[in-house]
Amino acid sequence: MSNKPGILADHAIAALLEQGDLVAAKPLDHDQIQPASLDLRLGVKAYRVRASFLPGPRNHVADKLSHLSMHEIDLTQGRCWKLAVSISWS
Repeated sequence: MSNKPGILADHAIAALLEQGDLVAAKPLDHDQIQPASLDLRLGVKAYRVRASFLPGPRNHVADKLSHLSMHEIDLTQGRCWKLAVSISWS
């Protein structure tokens, strides 16, 4: 597989999983690999952060969350959370 940027087809995503270049904590369901994407499942925790971020090379999201998360949300109780959306008109 090349290192060129772009979209991966479903067979390329499946190959990365089979080769161990892409790993999941739990086995994936057959319907998670889509034509050009990989559907992810929520875990038992969510974290509210001020903005989206990329962890950077050789970094883990969990390491960044200790600095960037505003609070942790427990998803095991099935509660709904209202999202705050701010819209400004010029």
